[in-house]
Amino acid sequence: MSFCFWALTKLSKSYTETIAFEIVYKNVPEQHHVEIDSSKKVKVGVKAYGFNLLRYSFFKPTLQIDFKTDVSLKNKSYIWNAKQNVAKINAKFKNSVDVLSIQPDTLRFPYQSLAVKKVPVKTNVSIAYASGYDMSTKLQVFPDSVKIIGSKKMIAKINEVTTKPLELKNVNTNIDKTLQIELTDALKQLKVSNKSVTVKGHVEKFTEGTFNVPVTIINLPADTNINYFPKTIPVAYNVSLNNYKLVKPSDFRVECNFKDINNTEKSFLIPKLVKLPETVKSARLKQHKVEFILMQ
Repeated sequence: MSFCFWALTKLSKSYTETIAFEIVYKNVPEQHHVEIDSSKKVKVGVKAYGFNLLRYSFFKPTLQIDFKTDVSLKNKSYIWNAKQNVAKINAKFKNSVDVLSIQPDTLRFPYQSLAVKKVPVKTNVSIAYASGYDMSTKLQVFPDSVKIIGSKKMIAKINEVTTKPLELKNVNTNIDKTLQIELTDALKQLKVSNKSVTVKGHVEKFTEGTFNVPVTIINLPADTNINYFPKTIPVAYNVSLNNYKLVKPSDFRVECNFKDINNTEKSFLIPKLVKLPETVKSARLKQHKVEFILMQ
């Protein structure tokens, strides 16, 4: 009881104390290399009753310095001024605590300007699909580009970043993987906005179809008549089962360019597949020559 009475007596008295605030930094600009000393503290002199100061004996208070709102730029330094941020410090205490002093009254953070460059992410993914399966769209990367930050000379040499290799076998389900960026010796000296990316791909069951597509002759002179064979060419295509019924022969176009035989003695034309629907994964011609005869 004597100890409790003594403690209550002590805590009921008014004291003047100095409280050291650990600094937490927010929104440090990417385009600048800011020299931050993690050992810096803001010491606040306060006057309050012991009850109100007791909590600071057990918990280390923190002060957030936001580079967007709490500092100003001057002579290649970010400047934090205590007077301009006194309201923020007062907000850390209750009304029963009086702030007497703030030391230091100014914090300086020198900086060096850096260059920022956005470069694409190149994947290093090898995919072997299970029989009858394929990806219906291109492999997507999120994000598809990253920012690299450093000296202009160093980042000028880098035009892309690559993921660490990934090998997938017997794939028959959708792809959703997180890949780390391959940090080369050059990248290790720079700041990279993302150290990893996500790759996604929609995998479906595929089938093959075939259509006979008419051959169209282009660039045929007005005074020239030809007879050619075959008039149609089989086109084999791969498409997902979901889109199989949507594909029509008119979605494809096969052309032969008459100009290709100028100044030659060829008696055949080379057909080319110049049009196919977006829903088709791939397509190929089953015949690669079109014979022709000039007509008088």
